[in-house]
Amino acid sequence: MRTAMMAAALGLLMVGSTAQAAPILYSFSGQISGTLNGQAFTLSDYILSLATDTDTVFQPRPDFRPSLYNSGPATLSFTINGVSGTFATQFNAFSVTLGSGSGQRSLVGFTEAEQFGNDLIDVRDPGLLGYDLKTGISSATNLPIDFLNFGTAFETSAGTLIFANDDEASARFSASLSAVPEPASWAMMVLGFGILGGALRQRTKVRVRIA
Repeated sequence: MRTAMMAAALGLLMVGSTAQAAPILYSFSGQISGTLNGQAFTLSDYILSLATDTDTVFQPRPDFRPSLYNSGPATLSFTINGVSGTFATQFNAFSVTLGSGSGQRSLVGFTEAEQFGNDLIDVRDPGLLGYDLKTGISSATNLPIDFLNFGTAFETSAGTLIFANDDEASARFSASLSAVPEPASWAMMVLGFGILGGALRQRTKVRVRIA
């Protein structure tokens, strides 16, 4: 009976752990121009990646624009022209639907996680209408860049990064969900297995009574 109860407790722990929010990686990639640490690059390959968790997603102004979603602040990583680094300030991923009816358009991008932070890049695509940042989506190719913050100096671990005004810059956006349990989930599972193992050891003990 005790073993069954312990197994049930383990099951609840496992279910609880799988109910945790999932890690998610938002990425932009394509080609872009600019300077990094004083070195110019022209239509070079780039990747911008922001790793966070779906439970950090919130609506900053649901009373004003319920279709606006932000992720929690996180470190933005990049690889540009073969050089990798991280931005000095943290960023949010955001998604918003603008307009109404046939005039609706969606924007997805990265913005600095501070009161007067700069947007880094925004793209639009009809397939992103109403995207809540909590689900994975496949990479969409050649998304129109709605806004690229060219001329603004962003400090990074690899030097100052400045994007140039380039009409030929391209973007792809994707969001990948990870099935790997979070550290808290691993801890709960290990604890559950420990409880079950202890119960089984108690059950297999043999009591010897001396007459």
